[in-house]
Formats: sequence, structure tokens, C-alpha cells
Amino acid sequence: MQVVRSITLFMAITLSWILFLPPLSSQSEDNRVKIDSLETLLEQNSALDKKRVDILNELGYEYWIINPNKSEEFGTQALEISKILPYEAGKAYANRVIGVSHWARGNLDLAFRFLLAAEEQYRYIQDSLGLANSMLNLGMAYADQQNFSSASHKYNQALDLFSKLNERSRVATTYTKMADMLIQKEDYQDAYDYLARALDIHKTNKFLYGIAEANSKLGKISMAREAYDEAISYLLLAVSAAKQRNDRVGLADYYQSIGAAYESKQDFGQAETYLNLSKAIARQYDLKKTLRDVYLSFKNLEIERNNLPSAIAYYDQYLAVKDELFNEEKSNIIANMEARRAYDRKEQQLQIAQNNLDLMTHKNKANNLMKVALFLGLLAIIAIAWGLIQRKNKKLINKQKDLEKAETETHELKDAIRSKEQELTSYTLNFVQKNELISDLKNAIQQIKSDVAKSHRPKLDALARKIDSVTRMDEDWNDFRKHFESVHPTLMNHLNQDFPDLTKNEFKLIALIRLNLSSKEISSVLGISPDSVKTARYRLRKKLSLENQEDLFDFLMGYEG
Repeated sequence: MQVVRSITLFMAITLSWILFLPPLSSQSEDNRVKIDSLETLLEQNSALDKKRVDILNELGYEYWIINPNKSEEFGTQALEISKILPYEAGKAYANRVIGVSHWARGNLDLAFRFLLAAEEQYRYIQDSLGLANSMLNLGMAYADQQNFSSASHKYNQALDLFSKLNERSRVATTYTKMADMLIQKEDYQDAYDYLARALDIHKTNKFLYGIAEANSKLGKISMAREAYDEAISYLLLAVSAAKQRNDRVGLADYYQSIGAAYESKQDFGQAETYLNLSKAIARQYDLKKTLRDVYLSFKNLEIERNNLPSAIAYYDQYLAVKDELFNEEKSNIIANMEARRAYDRKEQQLQIAQNNLDLMTHKNKANNLMKVALFLGLLAIIAIAWGLIQRKNKKLINKQKDLEKAETETHELKDAIRSKEQELTSYTLNFVQKNELISDLKNAIQQIKSDVAKSHRPKLDALARKIDSVTRMDEDWNDFRKHFESVHPTLMNHLNQDFPDLTKNEFKLIALIRLNLSSKEISSVLGISPDSVKTARYRLRKKLSLENQEDLFDFLMGYEG
């Protein structure tokens, strides 16, 4: 009863606050303006540098709640360029962007892969805020996996860092995530307390995303208590904030929850309306977790309507998505279990070694009490043991030298690869700049031709042809290919084996596509129009026998294995 009274009072306060709060819809406009501004900056900055990486990562971050697929695309581009530069902070942020985009769509196996990489990189570059954010994201993935002990550990690590950094908004977000975990464990009172603290901070900051998320969790608590009208009220508050924030992922989740609440109230018309809204968004953005829950709610709805064929069809769809999610989660769980077993085996070996050491110590103490008659024999044993130890130490010293030599060679190899990657980037930028200059010269010649006497025009035409001959020279491309193949040594060889009829120009196009350049940038490098680039890409896809849905960049990445 205490929880019921607290939630009822809290809901009344929240509703009154929403009614009298000034409109916040400008946040959605600010979000759109920010995305437009970033996309404009991206078009203006064609160089493969740190600035471009930062812009791509910011776009990936902004698209998290709008279109996770697009978020992944920007993050992948940022990661690829960061590896070539190299740019450690850019790699860390890109891995986090990609990891969260996979988490939002229910791809937990891939989410763990990228988020663990982000955590390790942020720790390496000593970025405390980035590290805390990665820990929070990992906690969310563990919670979805129902690995609550690991989730709680990550949440508490993140909370400690956010508090030290005085990041109150991130503290509030962590409270909300911890509350969601407690709801799954049916600890509703503690969950409510965390949500109350989170909402208090988010309201002060007028942070719509946090307000929406906290209200949705309060709706979950009400659903668990079968207070469906109360749950719908909270969820509608969440929908209102999510619409203002343009949060597509949140809207899909909130609509599904509202549909489930109406289904529990036997209001099947409203239930179907909201479930269809959720399904449309979930399908559009590949939100597997939400789609799974939508199909289950539709199955329950059709059973209530006594429409068994439709119920069975929805249940089949539910099982298909559930199995897909389960297989992804299972592979990650197995990997975690194997890592844990390896850790336990190591601990066991260390414990055995410690026990042996203790036993040897006790034996040595006992030997000191032996009779004088055994003294000479003991000395002989000690001498033999000492010789063995010296021999073992010598072997250890030699192994240590070999290890140091291998580490030195590894560092030298990494430095060489890094140098080659930088040279490759420099070559690509030189292509862009040279061809842009040549294009400007040709345009200037065409303008001058219209202003001079006809007797001078043949000379200008000859100059234009000479400029064209420069653009067709292959010396720079030979150097470029040499550096490209040193960074990506297997790509061209594998392609040449499987597709021996690829032309020299097609290999140039493949190299630029593998660097993730846009059509506009490729056209500048090759000295052709963007339309010609599109035609060349089409012909290349046809020669590689790619289906329409296959991505050319992903195909080329696969050939590096």
C-alpha cells in the first residue's frame, strides 16, 4: 500500500508539472538543426582527418534515437578513418556509437563486441567521461541479457565516475537504468525511489529524453501492479516527451507498452492501434526487441478475440524474432562463460602453486629441526636444488630477452603500419587536391576561350589537352596502390583470384570505395563526374555479381579475411 500511495502522489505531481511547464518542442527542432548543421559540415570537409571523424561520430550519436541503422553507418565510417590516421579518441567514440546502435536493435552479441572495445580504448586514453558512458552502456546490455550481477557492477562503476565528474544528468540516466533492472527483478519500491531521483534531476535540466524514459519505467511499475489506466497515463507522458525529442526508438517501445495495457483492459481497438504504430517503427528501424514484444502482444490480442489462426501466425513471428535474439545472446553468453572458465582455471593454478609453496616452506622448517646426522644429506639436496634453480633462472632470463625482442619487433611493425596508413591518407588527399586544381584550371581555360580572339583559342585547346594528359598519368596511382596494398595486403589479391577480369580502373575504384570515400570525393580523385562514378559503381557491382541489397563496402571488407 505504501508503494501505491507513493506512486499515486508522485504521478499527480508529475502530471501537474507537465501541465504548467513551458513548451519544450524546440528541443526536437534543435536536434534537427544540429543534424543538418553536422551534415553540412561533413559535405564541406572532404579531408580524411580527425575533424571528419569527430563530425561522423557526432552524427552517429544524434541518430541513436532516430535511426539506429544510420547511426551505425556513421560510426563505421568514423572507425575506418580513425584506424588509418590513427586517432584513438575517434576509435573509442566510434566503437561506442556502433555498440549502442546494435543494443537499440537487440543485437547484443555485436553490442558487447564494440562496447567492450570502447571501454578498453577509453581506459587506455584516460578519458573518464567516455569510460563512464561505456560502462553505463555495457550495464544496459548486461541487463537485457538478464545478467543482473554484471549489470549492477557496471552501473555502480559508471555512477561512481559520473558523481566524481559532477555529471548530474548522466547520474540521473544511470538511476533510470538501474530502476529498469530492479523492475525486471520485481523490486518495485527501490525502482520507484531511483526514478523519483532521476525525474527530479531531468526536470531541473528540462532533459526530454530522460523525462520520457523515467515516465516509461513508472508505467512499467503500474503495469506490474495491474493499474493499467495509471500505466497508460505515464506512458502517454513518455510519448509526448519522445515526440518532442524525435526519439523513434523510445516511441516504438512506449507504443508497444500502451498497446499491451489496452489489451489488458480488454480495449482491443485501442490496443491494435498502438501496437500497429509500434510495429511500423520497429520494422522501419530493425528494432528486434520491440518487434518481439509487439508480436507477443498481438498474439495475446488475437487470442482474446478468439481469432486463433491470426494468433498462431503472430506467435510464429514472435518465436522467429525471439530465436534470432536468443542465438545472438547465447553466443555472447558462451563467450563470457569461456572467459570466466579460463579465469577460474588461472586462479586455480595460482592457488595450487601457492599451496605447493606453503608446503615447501613447512618442509624447509621441518628440515631445520632434523638431526645433525642428516645435515650433510640436506646440504647435498640444497646444492642440487640450487643448481636446478640457477638453470631455471637462466632459461627464464633467456625467455625474457626473447619476449622483449618480440615486443620491440611488434612495436616497430605497428609503427611501420601506422606510417604506411598515414602515407596512404596523404596520397589520397593529394589526389583530391591535385584533381580539384586541374578541374579549376580547365574551367578557367574554357572561360578565357570565350573572351579572347579566335586566333588564340587553338593554343588554349592545346593547353587543355596537356592538362588532360596529366590527369591520365599513372605514376601517382602506382605509388598509391603500393601503399594501399601495404595497409590492406589481402584485398586486391583475393579479388584478383576470384575476379581476374577486373580492370585497372576498377581496382582504383575498389581502393577508393574501401577507404569509404563518398561519390563526390571519388569523382574528385578520379577526375570524372559524380554521375560517372555512379555508373562505374553499378558496373562494378554487376561484375562482382552483387545482389541489390548487398552493400559494396561490406562486401570489400569481407574480402580482407
